Amino acid sequence: MPLRPIPYLVLTLILTACSPHVAPPIAHPVSAAVLAAAAPNPDLKSIADSEFPELEHLYTTIHANPELSLSEEKTAARLADELRKAGYKVTERVGGSGVVAVLENGPGKTLLLRTELDALPVVEQTDAPYASKVTTKNAQGDTVGVMHACGHDIHI
Repeated sequence: MPLRPIPYLVLTLILTACSPHVAPPIAHPVSAAVLAAAAPNPDLKSIADSEFPELEHLYTTIHANPELSLSEEKTAARLADELRKAGYKVTERVGGSGVVAVLENGPGKTLLLRTELDALPVVEQTDAPYASKVTTKNAQGDTVGVMHACGHDIHI
């Protein structure tokens, strides 16, 4: 199964955005070396254009269907499925609803990326077409709204 370019796309966008061509020089030698290796990719726009619709759909789906901390069952399952499709080895239910994904691409250093996708007990009051309409019961039994109020869903 060929690997999809999503992980490459995300890392390339981050590194290219921070490259010496658009950012001030960085004094730290490791950072400068990493940024120097982030040469502009002429295919980046075509990769981004082809991946954007699917990534936008994933983002809006997770934003519209938030789950409170330690209750991220559907979110974790969806993320695990997406990571498997992208070629990662996935372990689910780490510490409850956690997901660990490993992408091996040869010898060398290991890069760890971490994300949080839990939501808060807050009613969303935006006009976004994908705004959360989710409600749930809190620990006291009260019905509360649920939304990604602190932006964790942007970690996608």
